[in-house]
Amino acid sequence: MLQTMMRKVLWASVVVAAAAAMVGTNSIGQESKEKKAKGKLPAYYADVVTETQRQKIYAIQDKYAKQISDLQSQLNAITAQRDMEIETLLSAEQKEKVKKARDESAAKKKKAAEEKKATVDTDKAK
Repeated sequence: MLQTMMRKVLWASVVVAAAAAMVGTNSIGQESKEKKAKGKLPAYYADVVTETQRQKIYAIQDKYAKQISDLQSQLNAITAQRDMEIETLLSAEQKEKVKKARDESAAKKKKAAEEKKATVDTDKAK
């Protein structure tokens, strides 16, 4: 039993070390010195802006990220509340039809995604 526990601790240590290496930190948690700010540029900016502008854009995006995230959370909560109120207007039969339509739509999306992946995999194999 002690050996099993030791193996688990060793395995967890290996996983943590690998994760730290992937995010650019060393084993004591210091960030890599060469790390640059990252983000996503607005549409059509990638070929237009300089590296300095790119870093400034990332900083501006970072400055507003929390506020936007908080507002998005509020919007999601209000949307969910609205949808719940709307759903209370439906009969049990109507709710079942809506559920069936949602399930069918999800199945179609899943199938389309699988077909697209299969096509991409086939193209890569060529």
